[in-house]
Amino acid sequence: MKVHSVTMHHYRSGYFKLLFIAASLFLLFNTPFLFAGNKKPDSPKDAGEKKIHITADRMIAESNSSNAEFIGNVRVTQEKTVITADRIKVIYNKDSGTKDKSKPGDSIREIIATGNVKIWFDDKIAESSQAVYTAETRILVLTGSISKIMSGNNSVSGSKITFFRNDGRINVEGSGKNRVEAFFESDGKSL
Repeated sequence: MKVHSVTMHHYRSGYFKLLFIAASLFLLFNTPFLFAGNKKPDSPKDAGEKKIHITADRMIAESNSSNAEFIGNVRVTQEKTVITADRIKVIYNKDSGTKDKSKPGDSIREIIATGNVKIWFDDKIAESSQAVYTAETRILVLTGSISKIMSGNNSVSGSKITFFRNDGRINVEGSGKNRVEAFFESDGKSL
């Protein structure tokens, strides 16, 4: 009887080994099907796209409009750029049906953030009541009683700040009692 139990144990052990090998081969050869949703970019166009992730308490969008509005604790992230606000409206270009694939059909045209706006980009932090970013020109306009851009210990504030992201220029405007104000670290050197 002992011989029979050893043979049965050997048979079960071999069966499980065979089952394990078959499952491993299936996973090895069918991995592209299992991970089709996480496919790596095939073309240079796909490689250049940068995913935008948006979270909010709710979203309003209509199928015939070219915008979506995110409301409540909104957070937009694209690589190292982060925007937080009470509300963010994303306006995008509708596909015009053209065959020219060098211009994306549903790309973002403009982002409008309102209420407690904070933006982290490059090595800067921007704060304002409202921010409008135009994607084509890469211009960010901050408006509100005190709009501010900070970089390290340096800061500039005013009622309207226009930041040209392509070349780093900043145009700051004051209004009425809110004048332009700037603080720069001098590295211990006097004027």
